Amino acid sequence: MSKIEEINLRVKAYLYDIGYHRWSRVHATVNRTWTMTSHITKSLNAVTKYARELPIVELLEYMRTLLELWMREKLLKAKGTFTYLGYKLNKELDDHRTLSHKLKLDELPCPHALAALRQRDESFEEYCSPYYTRANLLRTYEIPVNLLPDESKWNVPQHITEEIVNPPKRGKRQPGRPQKERYKIYDEINSKKYKLVLDNRF
Repeated sequence: MSKIEEINLRVKAYLYDIGYHRWSRVHATVNRTWTMTSHITKSLNAVTKYARELPIVELLEYMRTLLELWMREKLLKAKGTFTYLGYKLNKELDDHRTLSHKLKLDELPCPHALAALRQRDESFEEYCSPYYTRANLLRTYEIPVNLLPDESKWNVPQHITEEIVNPPKRGKRQPGRPQKERYKIYDEINSKKYKLVLDNRF
């Protein structure tokens, strides 16, 4: 405030008169930026790394000049944009549109699809794969797997009971710890988490 007083005494008096809540975000009674993000703060911290040691007035002037430069650059870029959205968001939307051509709504809708369906007041049933329906689930397990009867009730032919089965001849043991699990293909490894979710669901 002493630096401001040296530049213009009326500015210091004006700041005191209007109250701290008018010009200090710490004392503000409303969210003056309308957003609760720190993106601009991070950007300023990155570019003012070596200017932080300046006195407060010189630091503010440095930041004012920097913001003025940024605003001019952004304005020129905005004037040179002829799409409905800004350049950055339009490019992101184009990328999403490209990915959307590769997607198939034949499994389970993602949260974004469910939100769109809810907005259109549409049911999600027709967008789910028929393989996951209750009817197909019942059809999958409708053929019973009967339990094996007690060994005393087995009807084993005599030539089978008289046959002697010896264990296979063991070859030379390979070095290292033996493989316990089967080798899995690439897609199976990637979809392991997804399969676990489905198993838990059913």
